[in-house]
Amino acid sequence: MLSIVVSIAAVAISLISLFVSRRKDRRDVFLKLHEMLISPDLQNGRRVLFQLHGGAGRIEDLSPEDYAAANRALAAFDVAGLYCHKKYVSQDEVIELWAASLTRMKYAARSFLDHRDAFWPGVPTWPYFRRLADHAEERLRAQGVDITRFTAPTPPPPSSSPGSS
Repeated sequence: MLSIVVSIAAVAISLISLFVSRRKDRRDVFLKLHEMLISPDLQNGRRVLFQLHGGAGRIEDLSPEDYAAANRALAAFDVAGLYCHKKYVSQDEVIELWAASLTRMKYAARSFLDHRDAFWPGVPTWPYFRRLADHAEERLRAQGVDITRFTAPTPPPPSSSPGSS
């Protein structure tokens, strides 16, 4: 009888340990994902996409560096969406922190996404980003947030031509 009680206690302790370990691992993955998304390189890629959306040039005119930065920014959000889909991280937590940026990117990146989709007709580029961005927008709308401020083009930065004040 004692051996049964000890065995049950051992199983219970093992399950609790597994639960705590899994929760810690998910938290660590979430923090690493967040750190990646706030990196200067990915911020630059988002800026490039916001400027394109604001009418500051065409995709074809992007420098190779800006094109790559925009590409990386969207690919990183796609990884975030994949992590949510696979439940490596909590989608609710990702959306809690990134809803505004995801929603803004959904609209700012539309022309870039169309451009990339043209390479592989019928196979949408970055499907996990698109799904995550849709969920982020739904969450904001459910909270009563006016989405139009996220969909509007970002005005181009003021020009710094000689003689301007």
